Amino acid sequence: MNDDQPFRRLSREVLVENPWHRYCLDRYVRADGSEGRYYYVDMPGSSAAIPVFDDGTMMLVRVHRYLLGCDLWEFPIGGMKHGDAPLHVAQEELRQEAGLVARDWTPLGHFAPYKGVSNERCHFFLARGLDEVGQDLEPSERITAHRLPFAEARARLLDQECGDGQSLAGLLLLDRWLQRGNRL
Repeated sequence: MNDDQPFRRLSREVLVENPWHRYCLDRYVRADGSEGRYYYVDMPGSSAAIPVFDDGTMMLVRVHRYLLGCDLWEFPIGGMKHGDAPLHVAQEELRQEAGLVARDWTPLGHFAPYKGVSNERCHFFLARGLDEVGQDLEPSERITAHRLPFAEARARLLDQECGDGQSLAGLLLLDRWLQRGNRL
């Protein structure tokens, strides 16, 4: 078996499909040559903005999460549909959820939020040169935007009993970018 591609897909079946994801079953050849079955969520990805104002304050959103039954502090994050560009989705989510538009966008990187369950990649961008335009929420969203000093925003993300994993990973991507000598 080729070490670059240790598994070979035999077939893929889409079990459930909607605009944001597909629940799939792959049959594949495992390392020992036997056939395996892998259930997973096939997702186009997600994208997020870390909005930082010229004075160093940061915008976080407080989002009610239906599945968890609680509110979480987060960066503006949204799911992508097939064909969406990560930057475009981050720009739309920043406008809709935080009520902001940005003139300066810096890619911070991406990560795999559910590596054993999904092929999703979540992209993060630093958004600067911000102007307020007002939120444009969907009927299914309950979100409030909060402009906070950087240290307080960081503490709110880190000190939650149940933190938002994507926002926490985004904060790490921002830290990595800052450690490389970049400045807000």
